[in-house]
Amino acid sequence: MASVYPEDELLRIWERFYRVEKSRSRNYGGTGLGLPIAKEIIELHGGHIDVSSVENQGTVFRIHLPI
Repeated sequence: MASVYPEDELLRIWERFYRVEKSRSRNYGGTGLGLPIAKEIIELHGGHIDVSSVENQGTVFRIHLPI
């Protein structure tokens, strides 16, 4: 199943505790901390993370780290 983030919510996925799928409880759908923590770690290493999402195709995350 492909995950697709609505365009109007795409920037909000980096906020702590934000979850796109509101119908899921924290018991079954996560806490909303994974992406913000990942972004912070990547940025602390001098990199950045990009996301693109296309309806009915899925979501792609690209991580860029300096060598």
